[in-house]
Amino acid sequence: MRLRNIKGADEAVSNSIYCIQNPMEKKGSWNTVFHNTYPIHIEIGMGKGQFIMELARQNPHINYIGIERYTSVLYRALQKMEQEPLPNRIR
Repeated sequence: MRLRNIKGADEAVSNSIYCIQNPMEKKGSWNTVFHNTYPIHIEIGMGKGQFIMELARQNPHINYIGIERYTSVLYRALQKMEQEPLPNRIR
């Protein structure tokens, strides 16, 4: 898969409320990030977010954290999240 550099992706990811910039600061207090005590599931290498969004839709009582290395790909997942905010999202 060829990754395309998307203009503005780095800035969008840095400014998004859905992206945790310093996850170690949240260690042990994820319930304050999600504002609930639901279990947390993690997807490593979430790509454009299609799979994790479907899981979140089907399981509103589970909090999902997606990890993606490339900002251009993560940006596409953020766009999906902004179009369809789900109840089990970071607030």
